[in-house]
Amino acid sequence: MKLCDALNADRVVLDLAADDKVGVLQELLSRAGSALGLVDTGPLLQRVLDREAICSTAVNRGVAIPHARSPEIEGVDANLGIHRQGLDYDSPDGQPVHLVFLVLSSEIATPAYLSVLGRIARIFHREDMQQKLLAAASPQDIIQAIADQDPA
Repeated sequence: MKLCDALNADRVVLDLAADDKVGVLQELLSRAGSALGLVDTGPLLQRVLDREAICSTAVNRGVAIPHARSPEIEGVDANLGIHRQGLDYDSPDGQPVHLVFLVLSSEIATPAYLSVLGRIARIFHREDMQQKLLAAASPQDIIQAIADQDPA
């Protein structure tokens, strides 16, 4: 599954307001929950936090990929939040995180789930991609920049 199949412009938050990991996750889950028609995102937040307790989902180069699987989700859903100032996310390189990709999946969509996680890691391993997204003026610009790097 391509990243652009799971992420669309209404799932992009250009300026995250929260200044800590839990707040950012709540902000992204609020957006995801509205789009998915979920009344209560509390159980999803707990699943994401349980995953974070095992090991931070921050990867190098200012990117975090929090993720969870849940029976409340159909298929795979990706959400992106941009934190322009940077956020302490327990990154292995000690650097602040600017891009937070929240990936939610059904419990049975394993191949698509793993594909989306892998594509995020590959695409955003390149520092220039982080800079492109931080400079983007709109969610549509972000989607286009990702699509340009998201091979079939």
